[in-house]
Amino acid sequence: MNCVLRVNNVSRKVKDFQILKQVSFELGRGEIVGLIGPNGAGKTSIMKVLVGLTRKYTGEVDLRGVRDIGSMIETPNFYPYNTGYQNLMYFAKLNGVGEKRVVELLELLGLIDSANKNVKAYSLGMRQRLGIAQALLKDPDVLVLDEPTNGLDPEGIYEVREYIRKIANEKNITVLISSHLLGELEKLCDRAILIKKGEIIQFMDLHNDRKKKQITFVIESLDTEATQEILKENGYHVASQNEQEVRIKIGANEKNDVAKLLASHNVVMTGLYEACETLEDTFLELIKD
Repeated sequence: MNCVLRVNNVSRKVKDFQILKQVSFELGRGEIVGLIGPNGAGKTSIMKVLVGLTRKYTGEVDLRGVRDIGSMIETPNFYPYNTGYQNLMYFAKLNGVGEKRVVELLELLGLIDSANKNVKAYSLGMRQRLGIAQALLKDPDVLVLDEPTNGLDPEGIYEVREYIRKIANEKNITVLISSHLLGELEKLCDRAILIKKGEIIQFMDLHNDRKKKQITFVIESLDTEATQEILKENGYHVASQNEQEVRIKIGANEKNDVAKLLASHNVVMTGLYEACETLEDTFLELIKD
């Protein structure tokens, strides 16, 4: 991974409340990374540290590989009775950016046909895309997006997701994105960082996980304890077990081997099927107290 940004042991405390605790991670050039956690986990706090909105923290944020960071943290605000073009030009002038860049971004985010409409008439999805365009004005190589699909309908979510993917692919921009819509992050991101109570609890390589396609199978049997022991003795990874079922992670072509193994030990199975395990399943399991 060509590292563009590095966070080393960042902690933040307000009075007696530990907001961040020794947070460390790296972002590679051109990758899309999801920041996932429950409300109050510290996602927005991490993003504010990265973009310089929070200065009171310990640890280090290494930005030596970064030319500029663009961000959209929380809902973007625009002048409702000005057009999308006028709003973007206003922020462009504040940042010393010319009209050419504004037109380029309106085209990139699919807003060129609506550029001369008042923002008041924009859908929420269009305003979110205008916010992303604003974050891209200074041609950053890192883009930080906090809940960019918040409040959008399915069509708006799809549009924003596809434009974020387009930006990362065409401009080779690194994107750090948070969202409560874990299914969307799973479709969009290369990696995920799971955070709980201000502390990173797991990194997930979603890109490689999709390639490996290791599947969780559910085995229902009359004796799940015996089933679990047989599987473990034969080198299978048992993910979980209770009175009703045993779950194992195997390749799709190993299903018949497992069935034959259990049958040879006279295990009576009442069910053997694939579980649809998602990023949301992993997240919910990890945040359990």
